[in-house]
Amino acid sequence: MNRVSKSRNAESDLARQSKQLAEDECELVRSDRLAQTITEFVEWRAFSYWLRLVVETTGFVSDSISAILQERCPGFLGYAAAYAKEHPGEPVFLWLRFLEWADEKLFHVSIAEGWRHALGYYATRDLRMDQVRTYWKQCRRAWKLQPPESFPSFEVWREAALRHR
Repeated sequence: MNRVSKSRNAESDLARQSKQLAEDECELVRSDRLAQTITEFVEWRAFSYWLRLVVETTGFVSDSISAILQERCPGFLGYAAAYAKEHPGEPVFLWLRFLEWADEKLFHVSIAEGWRHALGYYATRDLRMDQVRTYWKQCRRAWKLQPPESFPSFEVWREAALRHR
């Protein structure tokens, strides 16, 4: 078997294992609760994509973004600052710190109850996540060429993303 075939087989095995784990974990949570949490997960992931766009486009965290983060995500900026202090040689990826913080603070119940993998598995396959990712890529390309004069609010950006097909 050649190297490419081995790689494909390994990927297929991993995909099957991931699907099976998600299906097994679904037994630990009511379907309506999982569906609601997927909606919340997609919402927070959308926020992280918007945050990444704005911060990477400007090259810094503006006062207005800091205020939004303090209001929406109390404790996050302190978390990010503590991480940066503990890892001084690492590049600052605020959006990545945000994903870690969101998982720990907002989705801790799914972790504690043993269905976090199912949440991530099904959320990443949700049409809304596809729309958000596709719109983020489109904005990223466009904003690199010509940043907007003013950035859309998260709510405006999210609505545009969810209308994106």
